[in-house]
Amino acid sequence: MKKSFAILTTLFLVILFSFISIRNVETNLLSSNVNKLKYLHLQANIHFDTITHYIKTHNHIEILRYVEHWNDERFDITIQVDDTNSSIYYTSIETSDNSHIRLSQKIIK
Repeated sequence: MKKSFAILTTLFLVILFSFISIRNVETNLLSSNVNKLKYLHLQANIHFDTITHYIKTHNHIEILRYVEHWNDERFDITIQVDDTNSSIYYTSIETSDNSHIRLSQKIIK
């Protein structure tokens, strides 16, 4: 009887600690994923501020060249000109991978 109780107690403790350790691993994975998304969002904001400043200070041809020579592999950029008013630009920057970060803005020059 004592041996069966000891085995049952051991089995219960192993199961309990395995659930606790799985919970800790899941929490750490989620935390690292959130930190990655924060970093990508911050980087996208920095790129977006640079693009906004570039659009406000350069002419239309230079802006189109800037888009053609975009060389960051993590982000894709699109700049569209409004058909009715050529001083309005619709800009969008998004990640190339599956992290689903996208920033969009209407910029009036």
